[in-house]
Amino acid sequence: MQRKTRIAEVRRALLPARRVLIVSHRNPDGDAMGSSLALLSGLLTLGKTCEVVNTDGVPANLVWLPLAERVGIAPERGDYDTVVFLDCGNPDRPGVDLAPLRGARWINIDHHPGNGEFGHANLVDPAACATAELVYEVLVGLQVPVGFTAATNIYTAILTDTGCFRFSNSNARAFEIASRMVGRGVDPSWVAQMVYDQQPVNRLRLLSRVLETLELSPRDKAACVVVTQDMFRATHTGVEDVEGFVNYPRSVCGVEVGFLLREEPDGRYRVAFRSKGRVDVAEIAREFGGGGHRNAAGATVEGTAPQIRQRIFDRVEAACDELLLARREVG
Repeated sequence: MQRKTRIAEVRRALLPARRVLIVSHRNPDGDAMGSSLALLSGLLTLGKTCEVVNTDGVPANLVWLPLAERVGIAPERGDYDTVVFLDCGNPDRPGVDLAPLRGARWINIDHHPGNGEFGHANLVDPAACATAELVYEVLVGLQVPVGFTAATNIYTAILTDTGCFRFSNSNARAFEIASRMVGRGVDPSWVAQMVYDQQPVNRLRLLSRVLETLELSPRDKAACVVVTQDMFRATHTGVEDVEGFVNYPRSVCGVEVGFLLREEPDGRYRVAFRSKGRVDVAEIAREFGGGGHRNAAGATVEGTAPQIRQRIFDRVEAACDELLLARREVG
């Protein structure tokens, strides 16, 4: 189904809504939070009663976003007629108890491949640079003026999800929308400073410990770092402080895939994968019970850090061998 048709479906679902709950995935990143707050801004303009909930709250580097103070960690009421899921591949991703809201209309807006399209209305397009791109188009479809508040959140979402326009999803539409947001008053230098240059000292102390765990696979095609619960306790940090750490192993010269193992309180490990483009890490993540994009994916895996690291090293190097063989056959 074409994107325009799906935007029209979302528009028809949102227009009669009166009480709207907006949720996004746990441990929200810039896209999840920026998309949520941009949509909140638009729906408030339309006179809707609207609430944004994320069980993990707003990350420290995003608390400055306009309307961030409106984010709650649990729903304040139980009579929402509409629930909007943003940046969520499935309805369990928010970690919010939605059982009392099974009778509400669910709207699903996302750019992750493999999304289950679980909503009554679904706007899912993996070609979008970020969920914020789709939210922007929904606001346009609703004929809501995109002012400074929504523009700042949309720009921040696209900036962060494209890795400052370094990742492969930095397509023409990403630059086009970013340019429009700048035209609405967003200062790119200021946003970048607020997102990336306001780091708590404890986060840097955590980073120093994490980088000490850096290991490369036998042929240097994969690199890994590990974050443990002991590190969090020693540096007085949390999950939100790990955002972006996976880019360090990915940046090693010659490495095709970088990944980060983050120990969960229950002993399992959350794996974040990042590829430089040749290796499809979404495919690898699916083999470990996860999913995501070609160049950015994740999974939660049982086992010890060395065991998981070795399994992924083996899988990445096998993928690189497959690519080399395919090139030889073509040649």
